[in-house]
Amino acid sequence: MPNILYQLYQGVVKHLIHWCTSLISGKELDARVQCLLPCFDVCHFKKGWPQLSQVSGKERKDMARILLGCLVGKVPSLVILCYRAILGFIYIAQYSSYDDNTLKYLEELLDLFHANKYILTDPDLVALREPLNIPKFHSMPHYVQAIHDFSTTDNYNTKMLERFHIDCAKDAWRASNFKDKLPQMVQWLSRQEKVAMFGTYLEHYESIEDIELESISSPSISLSKHPSIPNQSLASISVQTSLSLFFPSACRLPE
Repeated sequence: MPNILYQLYQGVVKHLIHWCTSLISGKELDARVQCLLPCFDVCHFKKGWPQLSQVSGKERKDMARILLGCLVGKVPSLVILCYRAILGFIYIAQYSSYDDNTLKYLEELLDLFHANKYILTDPDLVALREPLNIPKFHSMPHYVQAIHDFSTTDNYNTKMLERFHIDCAKDAWRASNFKDKLPQMVQWLSRQEKVAMFGTYLEHYESIEDIELESISSPSISLSKHPSIPNQSLASISVQTSLSLFFPSACRLPE
């Protein structure tokens, strides 16, 4: 199945970043990365990329966001076109909903990359790889069919399992004393589940209590500021309200 994390970010984007060292000197690329101004929701690599030893999926996403900005003006326009097509494909592949137009965008971006990828093996650019037989790139044409058959990629992405691994394995391991870890991890997870279940119970109880308080609260009484039918006679009021004794009682003078 298509996998955004390991096929695209940890595979395709990893190759794109590796090729940058053949397109631009590593020192200049690192300087460009550090010179980028801090921006909201964009990671600022103050020390550049070489200091990253084990690049995580999140870091790879942050690197992909600024990759084009670091290459503009230093590489041929066709290279920028190839990189833009691949990055556009990756971002559209993560849409939460699709129609015929968005799926067509995926196919068009992939065709755009294949139509111009020859520039990546141009001897004048310092050959990158000849030929470009990379399994991660060969998996990209299957995304459109997979979305047709199994819906959006977030239904079968491994990101959820990565999140479970952090919550159920890494956090549990850190909570132990690192000796005889497995029983401690199981006990810690059991306590976390009980706390979560009790929190759910409290939320449910509070919601029921709020509903009961609303149901037993006294209804509000409102009086109109102006009568709906003004200037009525006593006889007319007696007839409309079917109160036969209203008119004689209203006309009786006090003693």
